[in-house]
Amino acid sequence: MKTLLLISLLSFSCSSFAWTSKDSPSKDYAFKFKLQGQSLELREPAHSYDEAFDRAAQKCFKFFKGSGPVSENRGLDIIDVCANPRS
Repeated sequence: MKTLLLISLLSFSCSSFAWTSKDSPSKDYAFKFKLQGQSLELREPAHSYDEAFDRAAQKCFKFFKGSGPVSENRGLDIIDVCANPRS
């Protein structure tokens, strides 16, 4: 009797444990970066601020770095600017 009760309880409660995925709506996040007179404004659509920030920081670094190598001091300045966007 106890096992029958336990089985029925588990079978009815299993449907409540089902995982449903709800896509959170995508939102536009705006980021502004400024380095030595150059400025860059980016709008990143993403599901979270962290996701948008990661993409914007990578684009910022590529933009300010350019195609060639940079000095250590310039690289540190770029990293500092890209890690601390203005809003």
